[in-house]
Amino acid sequence: MYKGYFEARQSRTGGIAIGFVPLLNDEDYPSGSITLDFYSPNFYGHDLENWVLTTIGETSAVPKIGFFSAPGGVAEPAVVFGASGLRARRKGVVEAVYYKARFLVSNLFWHLGHNVPNHLTFEANGLKVTITPVDDYLETADSVKSTRGIAPTAAVLLESSDHRSRSLEEYADFMNILISTFRLVTGNRIDWYFGEALEGQSTEPLERIHKDAVTGPFSKTIRFSATSLLLEGVISAFFSDDCKPIKQEDLKKLIDYFVNCCDETSYLEARGLLASTLADLIVLTHAEVKDSQNVMKEEDFNSQILPALQTAIESLELPELSDELRERAQQELRGAYRNPFRKRLNLLVKECNLSLSSKDRGRAVDIRNKLVHEGKFLSGNREDWYGEYGFMIWLDFVALCRLAGYDGVLPPSITN
Repeated sequence: MYKGYFEARQSRTGGIAIGFVPLLNDEDYPSGSITLDFYSPNFYGHDLENWVLTTIGETSAVPKIGFFSAPGGVAEPAVVFGASGLRARRKGVVEAVYYKARFLVSNLFWHLGHNVPNHLTFEANGLKVTITPVDDYLETADSVKSTRGIAPTAAVLLESSDHRSRSLEEYADFMNILISTFRLVTGNRIDWYFGEALEGQSTEPLERIHKDAVTGPFSKTIRFSATSLLLEGVISAFFSDDCKPIKQEDLKKLIDYFVNCCDETSYLEARGLLASTLADLIVLTHAEVKDSQNVMKEEDFNSQILPALQTAIESLELPELSDELRERAQQELRGAYRNPFRKRLNLLVKECNLSLSSKDRGRAVDIRNKLVHEGKFLSGNREDWYGEYGFMIWLDFVALCRLAGYDGVLPPSITN
């Protein structure tokens, strides 16, 4: 362990950088080249405003020597680290649980046109939640959308409504769940990266947590803009006590996958394949809950059906059937016990009150099969590919909304 002083800074984008100057004895200074492994990546100390600071989570060395203003105003060389988290508590504060907490969120937009959206207020898990746009909301929105950058756009205030105090970690856990609803409704890379526990009746911060947690820059998507009504509806459903069609943890994973599908920085073909694969995962996850993912048990199929089918293929005497095709046909049979995508999709439509016409279901199956099995869009006309991709994104979105428990009005497909 080495003593010294350090400067920790967090950018508007949520990244945390630490510059550290160790106080070493003369004999401790290394000769020749300096390796960053020489320094401990764990920090504890206090700043000039009497906040006690510690790093949390992983701290990785940045392969360069930086400079920052040390006490006395002299710039000194410092080892620079990137921290995954930084905790700060006001010196002398002994409270570990609080009745209020506030968090900053990046890339959350829920306005239409050029109007600043109203704040949203609801209750969930014994908390009153208020979501407020930042002061420069519209300017930030224009900037982030044009540059595909990252910036704070909303503050979330959490207040105990059940008279129970909570630790800052508990508030952060709630925010991790809330973030999933933001990502689903907007299709964008949203995260919280700064939170603070607030004192009783005042807004005096007592404890802070910084998280290098931004998942990525804003990604312009082809989908509709989020509305306050839709956002409120999905949030309310997500936190309701009603039984969900799938587990919340599974839903959060599918939503994160959904955000990746909406990222327009990748090739259209890749996004189409991702969207189709996600549709597969959605209907499979739901079918597994209903125990309807397979035609029959895998072990029964492997012991009673598969050997007979493979033997039949092996015994075929056709000049067109090469050894390679024969082996491929046998391998393809191994998954024959599973229900096809079409049947799982029909089950989802029926069980989750998903308004999807027979025509739309047929289109979804055709697009999915072409992309998953051949890596190509259904149409031979490139101008139609964007529509096929948009249709699969819409299907993923409305299915996830229903799996989240939202039973309100869903937007129609934005493509024909």
